[in-house]
Amino acid sequence: MFMIRMVDLLSKYVSRKRRFDIVLLDADETIFDFIRAEAHSFKQTLESFCVEYTDERLKRYSAINLSFWKALERGEVTRKRLQTLRFEQFFKEIGVNDIDCDAVNDTYLTNLSNSSFLIDGAKEFVKELSKYAKLYLATNGLTKAQNGRFYQSEIKDYIEDIFISEQIGFKKPDKEYFDYIFNKIGVTDKSRVIMVGDSITSDMQGGKNAGITTCLYSRSGELVDSDLCDYQISDYNDFFDILFDTESYDKNT
Repeated sequence: MFMIRMVDLLSKYVSRKRRFDIVLLDADETIFDFIRAEAHSFKQTLESFCVEYTDERLKRYSAINLSFWKALERGEVTRKRLQTLRFEQFFKEIGVNDIDCDAVNDTYLTNLSNSSFLIDGAKEFVKELSKYAKLYLATNGLTKAQNGRFYQSEIKDYIEDIFISEQIGFKKPDKEYFDYIFNKIGVTDKSRVIMVGDSITSDMQGGKNAGITTCLYSRSGELVDSDLCDYQISDYNDFFDILFDTESYDKNT
């Protein structure tokens, strides 16, 4: 659980130089609890189509879904085809035939759009962080799901805007995706911008492609060996030592 440390943040950092004015936050598994949302929505969807739900089926669907999203990042599949193909493959594997995968996908997205679960401490983190920098969500997620969850969430009042790749026409890690954001919000000094996210292949690679600082957020606490990460954190509190000029901060803590 996120808790502001005993020393008040403002007094702690008042004499230190702020390094970033703009923080781009990934949505899923950085701020939003996608693991919980996916499980909740998937179970509701299967029940709507009278298909038995099991934890093993969720695990298999999740793996299939992730593989298609990685394929999207590599430009191997379109976003539109991804949405149907993931369910086609899943139902084929479990032996369920004669099911309308487009209808399943529509139901799933509706359920997902209403599953606005935050990671523990995310609201407090975003609220505090918004006092020191402008915050934007930068996500590859689908418009219906991401807008629904965002506008129902407790963080919406602390976020300046949300940038969804489906609406922009470019995706993370494409440089063009970030160029669009920079043009939209009037970034003139990219050294004042930092990308925070949980994905090496979209968030960290995207940040590097865009020429900005990157910070990997690892919810599990597992650190990685990658030159794409300027910083790595597993505790929201630690980001404030990155935001401000804290010379003693270890980039790989």
